Amino acid sequence: MAVKTGKCACKKSCKATKETPAKAVKTAKKSASKKVNVAFIGYGIQARTVLVPNFIKQATVVVKAVCDCDKVRREAGAEFVNNYYRENKKSTLAKCKAVADFRDILKDKDIQAVCIATPDHWHAYISCEAMKAGKDVYCEKPLTYSVEESVLVMKAQKKFKRVFQTGAMQRSWREFRTACMIVRNGCIGKIKYVDCNYGNTSAQDNTDIANFPANLGGPSHPHRFFCQWDAPNKKVQDVATESAPNNDVDWDMWLGPAPYSPYSDQCAPRGVNKFYPMFWRFDDNYGTGYNGDWGAHHLDIAQWGLDMDKSGPVKIVCSEEAHSVNPLHGGRRQFGMKFVMADGTTIFHNPFGVWGTVFYGTKGIVAVNRGKIAVWTGRGVKPTAAIRKALEDASYDKMKLVSASVGADYGFDPTHKKDDRLQNCLDTLDKHFKLEEAPVQLYKSPLQEQNFVDCCISRKETISPAETGARTSILCQLCNMSYVYDSSFDWDPEKCTFANNTGDPAWLKRAYNRNGWDIKL
Repeated sequence: MAVKTGKCACKKSCKATKETPAKAVKTAKKSASKKVNVAFIGYGIQARTVLVPNFIKQATVVVKAVCDCDKVRREAGAEFVNNYYRENKKSTLAKCKAVADFRDILKDKDIQAVCIATPDHWHAYISCEAMKAGKDVYCEKPLTYSVEESVLVMKAQKKFKRVFQTGAMQRSWREFRTACMIVRNGCIGKIKYVDCNYGNTSAQDNTDIANFPANLGGPSHPHRFFCQWDAPNKKVQDVATESAPNNDVDWDMWLGPAPYSPYSDQCAPRGVNKFYPMFWRFDDNYGTGYNGDWGAHHLDIAQWGLDMDKSGPVKIVCSEEAHSVNPLHGGRRQFGMKFVMADGTTIFHNPFGVWGTVFYGTKGIVAVNRGKIAVWTGRGVKPTAAIRKALEDASYDKMKLVSASVGADYGFDPTHKKDDRLQNCLDTLDKHFKLEEAPVQLYKSPLQEQNFVDCCISRKETISPAETGARTSILCQLCNMSYVYDSSFDWDPEKCTFANNTGDPAWLKRAYNRNGWDIKL
C-alpha cells in the first residue's frame, strides 16, 4: 500500500509515495515459539541448491519433511537434512522424514509452513490447499500457471490470512532495491519506457532441434512428449531412452492437473539431477517459457519500480518481429511484444543482454541486473538498438554517467561476491541521490527465505506476498499468450480479464484439470 509523503529529496518538482512497511497479518496468531517447522514440497535442483540451504541455516527453522513424487529425490532430501543437523551438532533435530504425497504434509499439524518448488503447473493448487490447511507458504516463481490461478491465489491469501512469500528473490537484493528506489523517488523523472530482457536471439532462426537450450526464445513451445536432448551429457538421445520406465517416480502425480502425456526423463529427471530441467518450463502444458522463468524476475522488478504491485497494463501489443522458423516453436514470435500502462508507460520484451531491467525516464536511465547497476542523468530518450548497445558496457555518452558497476566480479547470487565494485557503486548512488533520506522507502529484506521465516513469527506481511507474485505472474502469462495466439488485446488490471471485447476468456485458464485437481476455496 502506498501513501503520499510529499516531495522527493532529489528533485523539488517530483511527487513521490512511500511504500508502507510490512503490515501485520491481522487474524493470524503469533507462533507459539521462535521456531518454525518447515516442509519442502518438491526437491529438484532449485530446492536442493538454493532453498533448503537458505532455510536450514536459519536458527529459527526446523526442517521436518521433504516431499517429492520421486523416491530417490525425497530420500536424498531427507538424508541431506538429517546429516546437516548431525554434522552441526543438532542431532535432536535429525528427524526429517521423506514423504511421497504432499497431502500428507498438509495434514501434518506439526508443520507450520511449506516451501513449494514443484514445476509451475502445480504451484497454485498446492499453495491454496496449504493455506486452507493453515500453513504459511513460500512458493517459487512464477507463482502460477494461468491468470485464473493468479486470481485464486490472491483470493486464498485474503480468505485464509496466511503469511505468503513468492520466491522473487531479486527483491531482497540491494542492487534491485536501489534501482527501484531511484526510480520511485523520481530521480530520473517520469518513466516513459522499460526494457525487460530475456530469451535468446538465436532461437528465432535456429532450425536445429538438438541445439538446446540455444533454441529457447521467450515464449513456451507447443506440447510434445519428447525432448531428444540429454542435458547432463549434452548430446542427442533417442526417444526410447528418454521415455524408458522409471519406477522411482509417480508420474501420474508429477502430471497432476496437466493433460496426460507419456513419461519423459527431461521433465522428471532420473535420480538427483545436477541440471535445470528446461524442457518442462518451455512446454505449454507445464510452464510459460522464459516468460515465466526469467520474465518472472525482470518483469517483477519493472512492476516494483513502476509501483504497480496492485495493478497492471491496460494494453498488450503483439510483436512485429519475424515468426520463428524453428520447428519446435509452432511459428511463434520469440520477442518484441509490448505492455502499455494507463499513463502510457511502455514495457518492451527484448532478448537477453547485460541488463535485466532498464528504466528510461525523462531525466535519466537506470539499468540493473544481478551484480550490476548503472545510472545516467540527462535528457530522456526513447530506447533504440544503438542506445541499448551502448548501455551494455556503460559507454553511452549522451547522458552523464553517475556510477556503474559493469564488469564487477559478482556472479548470480549475493554469496558469489569477489570484489567491492558493486558495493562501492551502490554506496555512491545512495549518497548521490540521498536515498536514505528519500520519501519513498521500499521494503528492505536481507534474504527472501529469511524474510519469510521472520514474518511467519512476527505475522507481518512479506516483501513479496501473494498479490505481488500473482500480479507479476499475470504479466508473464499475458506476455506468453500474446506470442502463443499472435495477438494484441486490451486488459482490465482491476478485474484481471480482457477489456473492450478483445482476447478470448478461454486463454485465461487451463481447459480442464485432470483427475479433478481443481482449486476450491
